[in-house]
Order: sequence, then structure tokens, then C-alpha cells
Amino acid sequence: MRNMTYFSNKIKKYSFILGISLSFLYFVHSADCQENGESRPTRLEKLQKRGYVRIGLSNEPPWTVIDADGQVGGAGPDLTHAVFQRMGVSELRGVLSTFGGLIPGLLAGRSDAISSGLFIQPGRCQAVAFSEPDLCDREAFLMKKDMPLALKTYHDLATDSSLQVGVPAGGTEEREALAAGVPASRLVPVPDGPSGMIMLLAGRIQVYSLPASSAQHLVDLWRGQNFSLVTVEDAPVMCAGTAFSPNAVDLRNAYDRVLAKLKADGTYDRILRAHGFDPSLARGHTREEFCGGKESL
Repeated sequence: MRNMTYFSNKIKKYSFILGISLSFLYFVHSADCQENGESRPTRLEKLQKRGYVRIGLSNEPPWTVIDADGQVGGAGPDLTHAVFQRMGVSELRGVLSTFGGLIPGLLAGRSDAISSGLFIQPGRCQAVAFSEPDLCDREAFLMKKDMPLALKTYHDLATDSSLQVGVPAGGTEEREALAAGVPASRLVPVPDGPSGMIMLLAGRIQVYSLPASSAQHLVDLWRGQNFSLVTVEDAPVMCAGTAFSPNAVDLRNAYDRVLAKLKADGTYDRILRAHGFDPSLARGHTREEFCGGKESL
């Protein structure tokens, strides 16, 4: 027993000395790296070296447009591409996802950022690092023109128990409707715009709630089908931002700096107007306003 105690003490002693030695070597190596100007590459430097950025996308025209050949466009990707080009990253590669899968995909490392009309709201601010607002819009209702009711607010939807209301799956519209008193049993998740229009025509839903720019795009596509679009009166302007992983705040900050330059030199206005967005809306809002003090980063 005495010999075992002796050897145990020896092992502890040498383990302690080894730990001190390794710590010293790490300190010397770190100091040497700093002295020689060496440092770990930033996330932006890694993207610059790789030559492309992976952007999480959900097909939601005109925010995001993915054609039959897989080419990516729309207000969000075009703006994000312009920002990253100024940052020295030439290529944008889209990572297609359902809307509800965008944030999980980002957190799992399948994309470097999200640019797909993801509205900035407190719950999301705790999960991802948003840029300053880049695309803003108002909410709208789509209905068949023969709808006998004058529906202008989410409260109007709450007062009529016969209405089934379509909302984008995982979207802000569901939260707005619930807050106005529309029961969850009358909210129908809609996977994409065309599906929502088909559901309206089939009578599965009587109202489709979605961003006004998306609604107008669908009305333009479905000409002759007698749809009406109403801007929601009791819903605030909502703004989206490009979303980054919580451990990529440095990349988000670099993105914000370049985004501000594009807003100042006219590039931002040109891109948004090309897709039917009002560039003045984002200038009146900030990330802090929409996060409501809930940003955990």
C-alpha cells in the first residue's frame, strides 16, 4: 500500500510539472505567433480564400427567386451577393430549404448566412445574429374577389369563426394572427406561394396572409383568376435582415459596414427597386428596434 501511495504521488507530481510545461510552451508559441504577425484567419478571410459564400434560401418571390435551372435571384440574394462581392467574396451559392428549415440549417453549418426574407423578431434574435434591416415590407391579405366580407385587419379575421386563414409555415403572419385572437385551429400552414393560391381557389382557405410584395407577385402571376389584395391595417412594417450564426458576429459586423456603404452610394436603392421594394422603409428602422432588447449576442 505504501508503494502504491508513493507511485501515485510521483504521478501527480510529474503530471503537474507536465501541465505547467505545456502551458508555458503554448504561451511562448502564442506570443511568437503574435510577434511574427500570425493570427487565426477571420471568418471573412476564410470565405475570401474559399471564394464563395453559402446562403440559405427558401423560394419566396420576389424576396428569393430560384428558377428551373437552379439559378438564384430575387431582392435578398441579389443584395447579399452585392455586399459579399464588396467584401471580396465573388460567388454566392444557394442552399435551398423550406422556410422553417432555414435557421436549423444555419445553426447546423449547412449555410454561412440566410437571405430569404427572414423577419427580425425577438425570438429569432436570440437564435441568430441579424444584420441591420435590409428588406422591409407591409403585410397583406389575398382573397378571391367574390369574398363578401371587408377584411382589413387581423382582428377582422378573429371575429369570423368561419374563416380559414393561410399563413406561411414558420412565418411572422402566424404570430400576428394569434396575437389578434385568431385561434390556432383556424390557421393553415402554407408551404409556398403557389400552394396558397391553389388552396384559395379550392376553398381550403378563405384568406392568405403574407408580405405585400409576395402577394403582389402572386397576383401578377395568376392574372385572370380574380384575386384581390388588401394591405393589412393593424400590422406594423416588418423588416428582414441577413442572418448569421451566433458565433459569426464578426462576419455580421463586416457585412453591416458594407451594407451601409451600399445604402449610401445608391446600389441598395437600385437593387431593391428592380424587385419592387421600397428602399426608404429600411432606413427608418434598426435591428435593435425589432429585436426589442432580446439580442443575446
